[in-house]
Amino acid sequence: MEKKMKKRKSAWICRAAVSMAAMAAAVCLGGCGAVETLYSGKGEKEYGKAETMVILTTERLRYENVYSEEIWTAEVDGGGTAFETVLTGQIHDFLKELKVMSLMAREKEITLSSREKELAKTAAGQYMDALGSVQAEEFGLTEEKAEALYTDYWTAEKLVETITGDMNLEVSDSEAKVISVAQIQVSDRTRAEEIRSKIQEEGMDFFAAAKEYSEDPEIKKQLWYGLMGEEYEKTAFSMASGEVSPVVEDGGKYYILRCENDYDEAATRVRKEQMIREKRSAAFYSSYQAFQAEHPLTGDEELWQGLTVTGSPAVTADFFEIFETVCAGEEQV
Repeated sequence: MEKKMKKRKSAWICRAAVSMAAMAAAVCLGGCGAVETLYSGKGEKEYGKAETMVILTTERLRYENVYSEEIWTAEVDGGGTAFETVLTGQIHDFLKELKVMSLMAREKEITLSSREKELAKTAAGQYMDALGSVQAEEFGLTEEKAEALYTDYWTAEKLVETITGDMNLEVSDSEAKVISVAQIQVSDRTRAEEIRSKIQEEGMDFFAAAKEYSEDPEIKKQLWYGLMGEEYEKTAFSMASGEVSPVVEDGGKYYILRCENDYDEAATRVRKEQMIREKRSAAFYSSYQAFQAEHPLTGDEELWQGLTVTGSPAVTADFFEIFETVCAGEEQV
């Protein structure tokens, strides 16, 4: 359930190990007797309470704005695991990745320009204003810590660009092509042939037939390579708009397809951008994983086991939205 609801230019983290789309949660820390020093041990430490709360409360805000509070109890794996639980683990992974990437950027001497530093400071100030002094004190957050977090986030993006900048990440339109089809799915070939005959020879409306006979209630599908089986895709991508296919077998099911749009230009453009991001992430993570193996972080796992999204304060300060507003445009200059 990657958070498609979040529009964010900072896409590397969205596609990172567990998807930066999945950030949220929060703590029972302030007022629950937790010590202020969250991590112990040798070596580099994970982010502390202040930085953690910034991201956790931001993601609570973003998810609830789109899905409402009901999202937290939704099951995500069929085994009774709540989305809140999954998201908590994902936010922890994100914060660990961001810390490692900031260390990696430092080693490679990747820094912000003077102008970018000014913008990071501005973003931090805006975030602190939106959060409010009472909440900031509860988090243990200062403007300096907020600025450092924006700096880490931005340098991590620059790190990805530096490592993958010279790589061939091109994706052709044919690779990314997106089409739209309507389908009728049944479990018996003879039945499928009979339905196709009603459409082709008796003039039955395709969608009326689909509504009456299809075993899959999802009639319309947006399709790109890799979603369905070979025969299904071979047939679908060879059709012209308005064309009805022969019966196609795929995964033990039988399909009759109608091509609704044989080239969705806008969707293809979006898919192409997604594929480039995926290729960039794959190229980057080979370097990242080698660095990570040599730079383990220490953290308080018991603390994380007690975190909950719904136990966090509801705030209106959005760390990522402020980054987009203040900093992201500068990346294009």
